[in-house]
Amino acid sequence: MSKLELEQIEALQAASPYCEKLITAISRIIDEYSGNKLPDTDEYMHHILMGLYWIFSIYGSTQDMINPNGAIIDQDEVNAYVLELNKANQDEDDAARVEAFTGILKFVEDFKREADLKIAAA
Repeated sequence: MSKLELEQIEALQAASPYCEKLITAISRIIDEYSGNKLPDTDEYMHHILMGLYWIFSIYGSTQDMINPNGAIIDQDEVNAYVLELNKANQDEDDAARVEAFTGILKFVEDFKREADLKIAAA
């Protein structure tokens, strides 16, 4: 295994448990924006966004290992959900936030699953 591949596995080992936390948090924020909003929901969402930025950066640095030829994760679809979330946040549209977070949740789940497979195979 090359030095780059070892570094990518190390990054995936850091990202996988964090993805598990994000999956729980995104599921919760979807519920809150679906009508069970709490006083701190918007603040909670901003913490989730910071975590997502980190996961997106790890994905970017491991994309060739995790998603060869774009066969597993549709990058255009993920980008569309991110743009949708940005617009929903600008418009303060909770229903659109739910839709966007639902798509982003699928990305995090797919990324975690693929990361765990690569870690196990290393």
